[in-house]
Amino acid sequence: MSHATDFITVLIADDSALTRQATSAILTGLGYHPVTASSGDETLSLLQYSSFDALLLDVNMPGKSGIDVLRFLMEKNDMLPVIMISGSGEIDQVVQCVKMGAYDYLTKPVDLNRLAVVLKNALSESALRQKVRLLSAAVDQSPVAVVIADIEGHIEYANPSFSTVSGAFIGGSVAKDNIFNISDDPAGISLNSRKTIVSGQVWQGDFCNRKATGELCWERAIISPVSSQGKAPSHILALIQDITDIRKGKEALRRSIRRFRELADLLPQPVFETDRKGIITYSNRAGFITFGYSRDEMKKGLHALQFFSSGDRSRVLRGIQGRKISGRFSSHEFTILKKDGTGFPALVYAAPISGRNSPSGFRGIVVDITELKETERKLIENKKKYLNLFQAIPDAIIVADAESGVLVEWNRQAQLLFDYSPEELSCLHMGDLYPEELRDEAVVSFRSASGRSPQTLETQIVTGHGLRINVHLSAGMFMTSGNKRFVGIFRDISEQKRSERLIRENVRLKNDFISTVSHELRTPLFSILGFTGTLLREMDELDRATILEFLSIIHDESKRLSSLIEDVLMISRIDSGRVSYKKSEIDPAVTISEVCRSLKIRADEKNIELHLKVSVPAVRVFADPDSLKQVAINIIGNALKFTPVGGRVDVLLSYDTDSMFLSVKDNGRGIPEDDIEKVFEKFYRVECAGDAVDGTGLGLSIAREIVEAHEGTITVQSNLHEGTEFLVRLPLLKMNYLQ
Repeated sequence: MSHATDFITVLIADDSALTRQATSAILTGLGYHPVTASSGDETLSLLQYSSFDALLLDVNMPGKSGIDVLRFLMEKNDMLPVIMISGSGEIDQVVQCVKMGAYDYLTKPVDLNRLAVVLKNALSESALRQKVRLLSAAVDQSPVAVVIADIEGHIEYANPSFSTVSGAFIGGSVAKDNIFNISDDPAGISLNSRKTIVSGQVWQGDFCNRKATGELCWERAIISPVSSQGKAPSHILALIQDITDIRKGKEALRRSIRRFRELADLLPQPVFETDRKGIITYSNRAGFITFGYSRDEMKKGLHALQFFSSGDRSRVLRGIQGRKISGRFSSHEFTILKKDGTGFPALVYAAPISGRNSPSGFRGIVVDITELKETERKLIENKKKYLNLFQAIPDAIIVADAESGVLVEWNRQAQLLFDYSPEELSCLHMGDLYPEELRDEAVVSFRSASGRSPQTLETQIVTGHGLRINVHLSAGMFMTSGNKRFVGIFRDISEQKRSERLIRENVRLKNDFISTVSHELRTPLFSILGFTGTLLREMDELDRATILEFLSIIHDESKRLSSLIEDVLMISRIDSGRVSYKKSEIDPAVTISEVCRSLKIRADEKNIELHLKVSVPAVRVFADPDSLKQVAINIIGNALKFTPVGGRVDVLLSYDTDSMFLSVKDNGRGIPEDDIEKVFEKFYRVECAGDAVDGTGLGLSIAREIVEAHEGTITVQSNLHEGTEFLVRLPLLKMNYLQ
């Protein structure tokens, strides 16, 4: 209830409008706030939905009477003070109202002063009852046992918690009726508290108690003497709390700490605890061994920061501040210092020790990672060596994920072989490296490598620009970081394939050469043997003209045989690198003219026009004259060989500022298009339908070797049935033109 009359509301219930008006005026004058009701029913309605501080209730009202309203309030146990007002002063009615719970009974007409005093007292008593009611409820609901006893300790009151805490109430009665007898501890309340309390002092302490159930428990009591107006204590107020769980918790905590420290001493790593200022409060055995400090030194005070290098201390402080806020467990790598000043790398795992409002310190473990750092260093070195080796391998290496087939790694040679950038390779599937018709076969080869020895095969790959390359593939599978990887080693065998083709072609050509040489050697030998045999047998019978004819044939066949043998020896020397050229400054026109004169007889035999044209002025080349002569003989002789009777061969010697050009052009049968690129190959001869062509197929090959040895070039152009032109280019000697 409010203490200010401005907020005190009084309900006036009376069936007389004049009485209600007069009473309202009186209450307003006294500083109260009046509310009126004209019947018992209206009064009950207002009481149900509004709050009032007092009720002036007329006994006799129509409908429900004042007695009915009072009975309703008492049944509700309502604390509202009710003052009954009636025109009758019958003593029985007054007694009935007071017994029912009315605060007072006033008769009409109501005396103003008496009404003011009664209402004031009623309101004061109501407020006091409300406080007592709240206090009783608080005591009854308190988890702490509250006991009131006389000075001898006889219990006069105990709240419900006393039964729970001490087990002293059995079946609603007090089992232990004296406060000094509730302890089973000899050093408990009975011996230590009585004198203290009687002397007027407060006693508090812990004691052991056995409840009525036989269960032992620990309790904490505060016992205070209660006195009135300076007199000697007449009563005792005791507050008793069951602390069994608290003591069990503390004991469990002590056991836990003991077990923690026993286990910590078994660890090979240092374990530590600090207070909130950072002073080391605990270290296990490994901590003393590792850092070299004694227990006495730790007791004198060692700050945690002195164990960190100077460069790490600011980082440690930042970490501590961060963990004070977040409270999370974390680890960091630091350089840790021993007592002798030596340091070692370590991981420090630390977490705050929980306090009531903030961390009470830190707890952690120090892990020496010297060996780990050394292993990491070696691992990095080995990885670098692996990467260098991986990149230095001359074969292309591709690594792909076994599940998706996406490329994950490759070496430098793979970039060059497949002609892709690293960004492009990272977007490719391993099937994209093969021509479309070979992709399925390639993927199967990789899949079959899992769980077996590496698979090998020859296949083709396609480059980023669409070029196909023959490769030898070795495919395998390995595990890395829990992932399956396919690895493919690609070796470009294009040159090998070309070499194999060349070897096969050379074998074929050599076989053809052996056949050809055998035939070419056999023919002149048979002729020589035949004619010499005839001369030996029939010399006396042959005339001079016949003998000369036979000797001329023998001479020509011998020359042919000699030329054939010389070609074979020459190509052998070229292949073995034993050819030496005697180069000097020569006029090429002189050499070419000599060759044309020597071949004029052969041209005349086939009625072929052999024309030589030399441009002026004369120049010099640095060449072996015999070798240059052999080139001219081979090319011009070839032209005469393949030019039909009555044909024409033109030899042109021309120059520009850098080079000499020898052109030999005929109007013979020409060279088939498929044979043009092969005419300079060893032992190759152009097949001529219906004509038997002598020779070994070495002339043009020898000519090319000689020209290239003189830093020149030789080319050919030909149209079938129209003729052929060979063009030889040799570099000129600079500033050596003849005047």
